[in-house]
Amino acid sequence: MARFDQVAAAREQAPGGIAHEFGELHRLLVERVQDYAIFALDPGGFILSWNAGAERFKGYTTDEIIGRHFSIFYPREKVSVGWPEHELREAARVGRFEDEGWRVRKDGTRFWANVVITALRSETGELIGYAKVTRDLTERRASEDALRLSEERFRLLVTSVKDYAIFMLDPEGRVATWNEGAQRAKGYSEEEIIGRHFSIFYPPDRVAEHFPEYELAEATRVGRFEDEGWRVRKDGSRFWANVVITPLYATAGRLVGFGKVTRDLTERRAAEKRAIQDARRVAAEEAARHTADVARQRSEQLQALTSALAAVHAIPDIARVVFTQAFPAAGADGGSIGVIAPDGNHLRIIVESGYDGLTDEFRLVSLDAPMPMPTAVRTGTTVVCRTQGERDARFPATSVLLASFESSVVVPLASGGHPIGAIAMHRRPRPGEALTSDAVTFMESVAQQCGQALERAELYESERLARREAEDARARAEEANRAKSQFLAAMSHELRTPLNAIGGYAQLIELGLSGEVSEQQRTQLGRIQRSQQHLLGIINDILNFARVDAGQVIYEVTDVPMQDVLQSATQMILPQANEKGIALGVTTCAVDVVARADPSKVEQIVLNLLTNAVKFTTPQGRVRITCQRDGRGRVACAVSDTGIGIPPDQLDRVFEPFIQVGRSLTTNQEGTGLGLAISRDLARAMQGDIEVQSVPDQGSVFTLLLPAADSGSISD
Repeated sequence: MARFDQVAAAREQAPGGIAHEFGELHRLLVERVQDYAIFALDPGGFILSWNAGAERFKGYTTDEIIGRHFSIFYPREKVSVGWPEHELREAARVGRFEDEGWRVRKDGTRFWANVVITALRSETGELIGYAKVTRDLTERRASEDALRLSEERFRLLVTSVKDYAIFMLDPEGRVATWNEGAQRAKGYSEEEIIGRHFSIFYPPDRVAEHFPEYELAEATRVGRFEDEGWRVRKDGSRFWANVVITPLYATAGRLVGFGKVTRDLTERRAAEKRAIQDARRVAAEEAARHTADVARQRSEQLQALTSALAAVHAIPDIARVVFTQAFPAAGADGGSIGVIAPDGNHLRIIVESGYDGLTDEFRLVSLDAPMPMPTAVRTGTTVVCRTQGERDARFPATSVLLASFESSVVVPLASGGHPIGAIAMHRRPRPGEALTSDAVTFMESVAQQCGQALERAELYESERLARREAEDARARAEEANRAKSQFLAAMSHELRTPLNAIGGYAQLIELGLSGEVSEQQRTQLGRIQRSQQHLLGIINDILNFARVDAGQVIYEVTDVPMQDVLQSATQMILPQANEKGIALGVTTCAVDVVARADPSKVEQIVLNLLTNAVKFTTPQGRVRITCQRDGRGRVACAVSDTGIGIPPDQLDRVFEPFIQVGRSLTTNQEGTGLGLAISRDLARAMQGDIEVQSVPDQGSVFTLLLPAADSGSISD
């Protein structure tokens, strides 16, 4: 490096020298420029002048710096490579040199400077030095570095984001940049998509309606556009996206493009749908549970109401249950029950509750009256008024009476399919609680229970009256029966005495104790005796029937071998059978055919059955008697005949007292008609019965059924 030439410097600073002339220029620059270091260098790079701006940001005073080489302002690494000399050479070569780089202050700190070195030449072209202008750009450099750093960070952020598609569009909507998130979300690589119009991401229907262009226009108009909708990937699949488009402007306000951020919300939308579905399901389940709880509660209330109504039979008791249980369960604050009056043209209120004042004009009203209860009865349908205004508009006649009630439900009552009245239920105002269809349905169920209770009350009253009448009739019948039995017993006793006397005197006459008896007289005496015996038999039957009917017969139950009964009875009936020429057949009973009964009563029954069979069998006919165990723990003794038979419609009547089927004024069957009645009563009293089967003109079969004796008692 050349040394500073003090003599030359003095010469240049003298009038006419460069320093002198330049110093004048320097003074002017200092007055106008405060942010620049402006000074002169000699051809070797030594400082010839110094201004206040240079002193301000380089730190040297004029005395300290004049004569020193300008390389003092450069970092060592720049000095070591000869950079200051390079700057002078380039300035001398091309006339000017500009550079930006680090420079050094007096205190050793660095600053970023913009340096312009201009070669100064004489009129002859001789290089006489350099003018050097330095500007401190440290703050701008810091701002630019910060900006570059910010831009780099933003670039790294945008390019590395994977969950968002972040890219830029040119003003026409063509893709200008592409990040990894965009490639991941949409499937296009950067090489495939740059330069293509962004409408490629939209479904065909949205493209056809120019929705992409609309998005850009709206973003330009209002400064931002946001949308959610279906977008299309490279492979054609769709995804639900949130899109934000922001217009980008240059400093002069010129539109340079758009920033577009797209987020794939398909999973979130699916999750939201699932959440909505879950919420709806939970709400539905909750509603179902609530409905089930309400239904269960109302079912329990109806069951309790049904039980309470079933336990009462009188209308006042029914009204008490209705007003204390049914109305609260239905949410009713008042109401009434009305029934159709006997004239069939009016409705009469029988019970009421909750009204401010029910006058006589409302207690008995015509079924044609324009009121809720007559209307329900007349139409057979439920009258529902959910608001007071609705009710007053339909039924103005009751507006004053029902003024304190907000809603009304009137249900017709029926019995056996016929209308019998109506029940009215009224609610007072309940804020936030409307009269629902479910509540109306429940009220109808309550009304149905009330109607059934009224029907049962009516039936109960009818049955009570019927029972009372039946009891009175039974008492009268029992009294008449007792009188009849007493009369029959008395008459039997009174008649038997003279009949026995008639028989006795006839026998005395027949024996000749009063004189000789002729054959004609003997024949007449025989007729008298037969008539006496016949009348005595009738009297005995009547007396036996009276005793059986009065329950005065005593039964001595024991084991009865049926073979012994058959032999005894057939021996007694054999003369009558022989007299009519009737064949009497007897089947031998097995030893185990043993009945558990009263022997005399069994013999009386069998004899009655045989007597009837012989009586109603024509001469030369047949009568047969059999006995056996029937397999059901009973003994069956059957008497069959070939007699006149019994018509089907008369089978039950043959067991009625004083009835003889087929008897008329032209028939000659004798008897009282008490034999079968007595026989069946005796059989039933011994836990048995008598059954009959018959075919007219072919004969009949009467079967005596008695309990069979245990096998153990038989063997004993």
